[in-house]
Amino acid sequence: MGGLVNFLSQSIQFFYSISAGLGIPSYGLAIIFFTIVVKAVLFPLTYRQLASMRKLQELAPKQQEIQKKYKKDPQRAQQEIMKLYQKEGVNPFMGCLPLLIQMPILYALFMALRSFFDPVHHPAYVDMSRASFLWIGNLGTPDPIILPILAGLGTFLQQWVSMNRGAGAGDQTQRTMLYIMPIFMAWISRSFPAGLALYWVMFTVVSIAENWIVRRVPMAAKEVAGSK
Repeated sequence: MGGLVNFLSQSIQFFYSISAGLGIPSYGLAIIFFTIVVKAVLFPLTYRQLASMRKLQELAPKQQEIQKKYKKDPQRAQQEIMKLYQKEGVNPFMGCLPLLIQMPILYALFMALRSFFDPVHHPAYVDMSRASFLWIGNLGTPDPIILPILAGLGTFLQQWVSMNRGAGAGDQTQRTMLYIMPIFMAWISRSFPAGLALYWVMFTVVSIAENWIVRRVPMAAKEVAGSK
């Protein structure tokens, strides 16, 4: 994990040098640039995830028929549903993969930002005079109000856009998470370094844009889902 933390610190500094080269030196912009690059790298995986969700939506009527047919035998119903997924080439666990990949990145970024903007223990290459961003005095310390609200709102919009035409639109668990996750993200963001909360806000904004892009090319999405 130490190697990943150091890599992320170096990456933030790299994107800071790019912002400086553009004449607007800002670690806030560096974190935004970093987020966009991370999302670009993960886009093929996200594309397949969204395509798989769309395929699951199309299979929802068949899934409901199986559940009604075997309503007295839930285990058999689950087996038949998994056979349906296998037949149609759909991986129901695909939606979890991008989040699982994000977890070590979020943790390492949390560790990196705690020291990156520390007045005493920051890396020698960090320009602490640029540690502020907009209303944020120091990106290494929590922003107790604005960023947590934006993180919660962004999480809600990201999930709502995904559910609007996604496979989980009629699922009670998904509807519950639509409200629980934004509250959870807003709450924990109050203790995050502001730079990490900024990363998450930007991450959700780009995720919404990705969802929109995938919906513009439905046939390609279906082909990707079918190839799984």
